[in-house]
Amino acid sequence: MNTAEWILVVMLSIALLIFLIAGIVLAIKLIGLTEEARKVIQTGQSIAMKADDIVDNVKGVTSVGGIVKTFANRIIEKQERKYAAEDAAEAAAQEVVDTIIDEAVAAETAKDTVKNATKTTKKSTKSSL
Repeated sequence: MNTAEWILVVMLSIALLIFLIAGIVLAIKLIGLTEEARKVIQTGQSIAMKADDIVDNVKGVTSVGGIVKTFANRIIEKQERKYAAEDAAEAAAQEVVDTIIDEAVAAETAKDTVKNATKTTKKSTKSSL
């Protein structure tokens, strides 16, 4: 081979070597870049999911149905507390009434016992005379 051919072959070989090394470096950089892109995509998806949750919560609070539901729940809770207080008051009143009735019955029984004892005493006094 002549020298001109040798010089041309060496120059082409060096150019191919440079392109090969550049290609390998570029491939490695692209692999790293795709992994970074994957991380960014996953982070974006998690942010989107959180945003969807926030939108659902805001929608539930601001929509007419959500407002009505919240209002109805508050009304029901107030009514339950009111009725619980009324039931407690009624139970206490019933207990007081039961106590008064028991005391009245006891007083009536005592009165009847005193009457009977008085009658018995009067009869025994009359019979002894």
